[in-house]
Amino acid sequence: MRNILIILVLTCLLSACATSAPISVPKVEVGPLAGEWLGGFIQDDGTAVSLLVDFDDGRGVLKIQPFTKSWDLADLVQDGGSVAFVLIGKLADPFEQIQFEGDFSGTGLAGKLTWNDDSHEVEFIRLAPMDSALLEKYVGVYRFDSGRTVSVLLCPSYNDARREYFPPGLMFTDLATGDSRGLYSLEDYTFGIGSARVLAYPLEKERIRFTMDAAGEVTGLESMIANDAAKMETASRINYSVEDVKFTSADGAVMAGLLTSPETSGPHPAFMMLHGSEPGIKDGFGQQILAHYMISHGIALLTYDKRGVGDSNGVYRESADAANIKLIALDAVAGTDYLSTRPEVDPDRIGLIGGSQAGWVIPVAAAQSTQVDFFVIFSGPVVSTAQEDHFSTVTNDGESAVVYDAEKLDQALRGMNPSGIAFIPGINDLTQPGLWLWGSVDKNVPATVSAENLQTLIDAGKSNFTYVMLPNGDHNLNESAHGYFAEIPYAPRVLYFSALTGWLKENGIIPVE
Repeated sequence: MRNILIILVLTCLLSACATSAPISVPKVEVGPLAGEWLGGFIQDDGTAVSLLVDFDDGRGVLKIQPFTKSWDLADLVQDGGSVAFVLIGKLADPFEQIQFEGDFSGTGLAGKLTWNDDSHEVEFIRLAPMDSALLEKYVGVYRFDSGRTVSVLLCPSYNDARREYFPPGLMFTDLATGDSRGLYSLEDYTFGIGSARVLAYPLEKERIRFTMDAAGEVTGLESMIANDAAKMETASRINYSVEDVKFTSADGAVMAGLLTSPETSGPHPAFMMLHGSEPGIKDGFGQQILAHYMISHGIALLTYDKRGVGDSNGVYRESADAANIKLIALDAVAGTDYLSTRPEVDPDRIGLIGGSQAGWVIPVAAAQSTQVDFFVIFSGPVVSTAQEDHFSTVTNDGESAVVYDAEKLDQALRGMNPSGIAFIPGINDLTQPGLWLWGSVDKNVPATVSAENLQTLIDAGKSNFTYVMLPNGDHNLNESAHGYFAEIPYAPRVLYFSALTGWLKENGIIPVE
């Protein structure tokens, strides 16, 4: 199974100013064009076109988010306060021709932009330069007085030949709604929130401003509606610890882990996070956002470098054959055993969590361990490896828009004789509460047939199992129209937070407010 590497995930913040005056975009002085400017328009189908223009010494470069390509504005002309440019597209460009004519106003560069044959009134606003040295200071979990909790994380650089899959700088994620967007600098310490994972335009009305103490340490943030100081809400930073740890698997291989723990009084419930088929690391973006979610609920999270990856011993293998699944399950058992020795962890509230290939691993580990009290599986198959392989072959794992009949494919899977890892070994013997979360447009795992198989077990008496099918969820449980990998940059949110929180409360893992 090919597992998609990008999680969830979630929007960026950036701001730090303790004043509470209304936010406005800085006024623009008419002079040589300079800096990065944001604009765009909404197409007739309701989708946004997000444009970034970088002006430097009379030259300009256009970027169309989320594409990796940039276009030189060779025909850029500035005459006093007026600006014009024409751009002719080439084969495979997302446009045939772009023409802009505009003038400086009090707050930006406003005018008419013609995209192919359609004209739009557009205003570009100048973005403030981001101080990269400050970005890491903003990383953290923040709780508002209302109880709303948000995550701010540094974005990695990840792209294919055509698209970026993370915004530049920071990701801002609402840990209740799942809204996950990039942050774009407007003033010192003040940021606008983009409209989707990698799209800036149109910026949300909400602005984020970080606050600092006299020593320059970030203490919290403020959220407000642009130019409306009356609608301001403050958030305090949640303290937590991150510790490098090691634990030893049954064959003697030493695994390198990262334990993220609340700094409130314990002992706390804890999860160990398992990887999919990818060579996962302990501090990947997906690991960090899940750690922030767990911290927001007072839960510790152990992540680790997969066997043979990073600082962990052993040999990495992608295969989902029985031998490799059993070996990874032993690593999971060792991790939960290690968690039970930690004084900040409640030994009676330890679980496993993970996605994709981990859907085969977690039940095997849970059957072997006396420490696993519950488990959560994201987008995990409840079919054999042969059935999953057939599904992925037909769908191409969502890496391209393949035409197929979904119902006929599901029917073919139902009629297959299981082979490889037949269904999930030992799943009938599990007594722990277990939650499966699937996206309805997953192109990597047959979610419909997996849910049917799990429902058969539930109907036969496995009342400790439950599942949620998230409408328009892709393999990473991002909101998606069709589940294609190329749709990830346009995802406005991650879908699973609410369902997971409800299940944690129902099973007594976290308190009900």
